[in-house]
Amino acid sequence: MSRIVLFGGSFNPIHKGHLAIAKASLKQLQAKELWFLPTLLSPLKDVEMASFEHRCQMIELMIKPFRKLKLSRIEAEREGLSYTYDTVKQLIERFPEHQFIWLMGSDQMMKFNQWYKYNELIELIQFAVYPRDEEHSIIRPFIKIEASDLFPNASEAIRQGEIHYTEAKVVRYFMENALYVDSIVKRSLSEARFAHVQAMTELALRLADAHQLDRRQVYLAAMLHDIAKEWPKEKLKQWLKFSYPSYLEKAPAIWHQKVGAAYASRILQIRDLSVIKAIAHHVEGHSDPLSKVIYIADKCDETRGFDASKCIDLALRDLHQAYQVVRKTQMEYLDKEKHI
Repeated sequence: MSRIVLFGGSFNPIHKGHLAIAKASLKQLQAKELWFLPTLLSPLKDVEMASFEHRCQMIELMIKPFRKLKLSRIEAEREGLSYTYDTVKQLIERFPEHQFIWLMGSDQMMKFNQWYKYNELIELIQFAVYPRDEEHSIIRPFIKIEASDLFPNASEAIRQGEIHYTEAKVVRYFMENALYVDSIVKRSLSEARFAHVQAMTELALRLADAHQLDRRQVYLAAMLHDIAKEWPKEKLKQWLKFSYPSYLEKAPAIWHQKVGAAYASRILQIRDLSVIKAIAHHVEGHSDPLSKVIYIADKCDETRGFDASKCIDLALRDLHQAYQVVRKTQMEYLDKEKHI
């Protein structure tokens, strides 16, 4: 019988630690293959997750270079919560030629008695455990797996903007599909600034619908337009020296638009040039429709503290005319900024 390791989890999203433990367990258990089994719905987690298919796509991107790492979509075949007992029983029946070992973290081992039919489950399959806490003692019948670079809680960290815990191709995928954007932006901004971003995004999407623009593009540009707004001046300056050195001659109050665009492109892996352009020009404006929408929404959302309803009504009818009205006011403001 060929030995197969089953690696269950939410993988929301998959990260470098998942890959490290997968390769380590393959070697230590002398297994033929390891199958990633993303959960459809987890009975023990209340975190909002990306869709099952999105998580599968990110896993496939991560494991593509490794022929012994596979993806199984078996949990999507059933509706409702994902119980390991049901999954294991189904796999044993479907693949009698394989010997399965279930791989999990020690945090799950510590609450194993909460698992559905855990007594029957331990009779069906062996369990291998990798330590996620130095205080967790792994004893029989569990098999201990030794691995480095585990990155505990890395999926949560990625959803909050610490994207170095996963591969660039995974980051590119979840940004292209507008996954985790809210949580990344929220972690990067103060409460007041995030409230502005939310209100501004809501208005931008109204304008997008009125003018038949791509909602995904508008959402990304709106949510990310102020990503660098609250960075320290020195950090902004260092980024500008690298990406837009000539822009250092501009007023520091508007540096964040160019830095935000550079960050979205280089770190968040956004390849849509229309989105990057809209972020880069959201203070000074640009003539393309997406940039106009972001520009107007940024200046007219409800958190600005003044009644912009007439301008919003105009923008819903005539985007270009509203852009000209808003831009005239903004240019006067920026002219004052030059002398501060």
